[in-house]
Amino acid sequence: MIGIEILAGEAARLHAALDYAGRRAMEALRVADPAIVNRLIQTFGKEEGAAAWLVSRTADLDGRSALELLAQGQREEVMLSLHHLRYGRCS
Repeated sequence: MIGIEILAGEAARLHAALDYAGRRAMEALRVADPAIVNRLIQTFGKEEGAAAWLVSRTADLDGRSALELLAQGQREEVMLSLHHLRYGRCS
């Protein structure tokens, strides 16, 4: 059986890689789509939180990450999700 310490180490490495990917995505978007970077920072307040959300799979995006959607050309869905996070949903 794999020890819990080994699994914890693997999880820590995966989280570090995901954090790094989020920071790189923010850098790439700063050039490719500055408006979305501005909206991310307006919504989350800090770049770290924005980068983390960008690469996190969320229920609001049907289990996908915003980065995945942006890569598929679904920018408006990401912008709508950011709007909902910032202002709430209207029923």
